Amino acid sequence: MIRFFFIFFVFYNIYAQDEAKRITQEKFYTEKKLFMLNELELDEDVEKKFWEIYIKFDSQRLILSREIALTNRKLLKNKIIEDFEIQKLIKKSYDNGSKSLQLKNTMMLELSKIIDNVNLVKLQSVELKFRQQMILRSKNSK
Repeated sequence: MIRFFFIFFVFYNIYAQDEAKRITQEKFYTEKKLFMLNELELDEDVEKKFWEIYIKFDSQRLILSREIALTNRKLLKNKIIEDFEIQKLIKKSYDNGSKSLQLKNTMMLELSKIIDNVNLVKLQSVELKFRQQMILRSKNSK
């Protein structure tokens, strides 16, 4: 019986962590969406198309950014590492950076079909403002 409760407890904790991560990501994108749509001047029908395209590419870029950060942490953390591993990690970091840039380029091309140039140009600064706001919030909560 104790084993049953232990197994249940372990699986429940794993499920709860996944659920918390999902809620956190949903909350993040909800906040990001509200912030960006408040800053950009989009019609209702354009707004829906914009967000579908944006979220598709941005979620892929976010994955690549995390991989870049993880790779860079590995490079900085390991003091004793073989030269070939260093070269491999550096290449991986730059390859992911190139992929991220290509995704952004593709996203901008797709968005240029549905939003005007003013909002297209404004998008980059809006993303930066949101990122800065999140960093400040993170620092203030520590």
